[in-house]
Amino acid sequence: MEEFGVVILCTAIAYLCRSLRFSPIPMYILLGMVLKNLGVIKGDSTLLSELGIVFLLFYIGLKINPNQVSRNLKGITYAGLIDFVFNFFPSLIILLAFGFDVFMSIVVASAIYVSSSAICLKLLVDNKKLIFPFAETVVWLMVFEDLVIIGFLMLMSLSGTLPLIKTILFLAIIYIVYRYSRVFKPLFDRSDEIPILATFSIPSLAVLVKNLGISEALASISFGIAFSKYKLDSLVIPFKEVFLAIFFVMFGASINLETLDVNAMLPLIVIAIVGKLLSGYFIGLKVHKSKKDGMHIFRYTVPRGEFSVVLTTLFAPQFSGIVSAVVLVTSILSVVLSRG
Repeated sequence: MEEFGVVILCTAIAYLCRSLRFSPIPMYILLGMVLKNLGVIKGDSTLLSELGIVFLLFYIGLKINPNQVSRNLKGITYAGLIDFVFNFFPSLIILLAFGFDVFMSIVVASAIYVSSSAICLKLLVDNKKLIFPFAETVVWLMVFEDLVIIGFLMLMSLSGTLPLIKTILFLAIIYIVYRYSRVFKPLFDRSDEIPILATFSIPSLAVLVKNLGISEALASISFGIAFSKYKLDSLVIPFKEVFLAIFFVMFGASINLETLDVNAMLPLIVIAIVGKLLSGYFIGLKVHKSKKDGMHIFRYTVPRGEFSVVLTTLFAPQFSGIVSAVVLVTSILSVVLSRG
């Protein structure tokens, strides 16, 4: 029953945050921390919070149209690699220097590297910046980061011969579905409840596929890519927003402040900000020949959010406190910078 109370509280928080033109993501996390300390919720993973991850990744997959990516591959790769170098490796080096093992360091560095597509794009829309050339670069940077994370999730799914075979077979099926997705047109070209039910059912399959040994995260994104030819955004967003709000609250409730490594947290927060500043500067200089555009790119790529939290939840929950601090600081900073 606690999830229903969480949704009601999230509604109030979202209304307040949107009125102030502020992302509710960090506030959801703080709400979870408060409710945990009050003993209202335990912070255990629930099916509804799990669906938050599923629908987010499915939505990301819908946004990745292979045809559009292939047409813009050169531009995406050039800017994306600059972003990756300045925002992945410094965090990785710091984590290794603090004595964390290689796997956990890679996971957390990936979480700190990737910007929040939801916050970045919302800021561009709210501030009416989508018509500017730098905004297109920001959008394609989000796509590149999504592709990097997809590659990361694939690598996490390929440990051992049997999982590898299962994953390859699953991706082959996804490719066939993508190529012949027109056969599903009757499901979505209707005015009754069938399109809504179908939209809910497709990403929910990822939860079932997990029982077959396929990565739930990889399955969710793959289903999204398979159906990216259809305009399902308006159908997916309501499910995504409700379940994702619950997920962020439960994530906040899972944070154990007593185990928070402040010595590692502070350098990572600084790196998260400085890394995006440097990558934005050099992308603006090399791609747009403009330092001003570089600063705009920095302002609109600095926030971390949903993907950072998802990666931490899936692979490094013991680092939830550090990643939450990065999300909170960069999200607040992005709002301040975007209004400058």
